[in-house]
Amino acid sequence: MNIQRVKQGARVTYANGVYMMLLGLFIILFDNMNMSANFNSINQLWGFFSKFNPEISYIFILFHILIGTLLFSSGIMILYLSDYIIKRKEKMTWIILFIVGIINWVALLIISIILGNILLIILTAIGWLTFIFGMLLPIKYYLEKSYREY
Repeated sequence: MNIQRVKQGARVTYANGVYMMLLGLFIILFDNMNMSANFNSINQLWGFFSKFNPEISYIFILFHILIGTLLFSSGIMILYLSDYIIKRKEKMTWIILFIVGIINWVALLIISIILGNILLIILTAIGWLTFIFGMLLPIKYYLEKSYREY
């Protein structure tokens, strides 16, 4: 039964990796919509800002695209680690997946909260909660499994 939970948890995190990749693509492809939402939260209009400060607005867009690119690459890493867990069920891979996922999802959630973009906060919170769910399913198996001490 515990092995099934490990596979279920790995499938949930695999789906979470796909979700992270799609969220990264969303951030990259809809950068103007996201930037206008970010600027509306601080009572500024993105159109005026980009018109009168094109150099600085370009830096904002590049930063936004960088976040999307890092999300996409982190999603690939989560996919790979989840697939490895499905095949081998190793504890160290689960720990690495846990650390990578927590760091990425919490960092994105903090950035979204700082920017005040409600849409990204909701999408990131959904991703973070599904990742935590996928990590908690097999936790009993990994805590009970005995390993040799070196």
